[in-house]
Amino acid sequence: MKRIQQLLMIATFLLSATYSFAQVSVGAKAGVYTSFIDVTEAAEGLTQNVEGLTTATFGIVSEIGLGENFAFQPELLYTTKGFKVSEGLNINLGGFPIPAGVTASTKINYLELPLLAKYKFGNEGLRFNITAGPVVSYAMNGHLDTRANLLVDINPIKTNIDLDALNYERMEISASIGAGMEYETGSGALFADARYVHGFSDLYNAPVVDLNLKNRGIGVTVGYKVDF
Repeated sequence: MKRIQQLLMIATFLLSATYSFAQVSVGAKAGVYTSFIDVTEAAEGLTQNVEGLTTATFGIVSEIGLGENFAFQPELLYTTKGFKVSEGLNINLGGFPIPAGVTASTKINYLELPLLAKYKFGNEGLRFNITAGPVVSYAMNGHLDTRANLLVDINPIKTNIDLDALNYERMEISASIGAGMEYETGSGALFADARYVHGFSDLYNAPVVDLNLKNRGIGVTVGYKVDF
């Protein structure tokens, strides 16, 4: 809880500090985030059936102008990361194969603070941009969704994950690189962006099987911001 408060305080300071600059815009964004995990080479055999997980992401964004083409863009986002494991088989019933299986999705909910440098180019109406910078994230909670399938999906079972009991590293440091575009509309702008996020923190370390997990992800969002 203390780390969440610290992260919120930093985000509030950065977002409120934008009002002391001449070129400032604040807005909201939402979209999808596809996350997947990276594991050590020795553990790849244990994760053959691991797939990426696509979830919603949303939050607030601000932009502090640093000239005609450069800006600083801090954001505060809610993002779910994780992965899913699927196991399937065919049951032979009276000579007819019936598909069956189970899918287990691990979902960890994060509060994220991207601190991005932004380069903009293009004309006054339609502009493009490139962003890059660090991302500080904190894992608030998590749960495991288990869904069975026998011809039709069976209602999933949701189980809370005790991150502390697993010795899960809640604080994560990542790097983000992306590109986007925006279309000016009066006092604001519609925008869209796509980015790749590369995690550096070891989220879970199982030395017996040499299993180190790191997050990777690709996000696509759209939003609207207002100039001040």
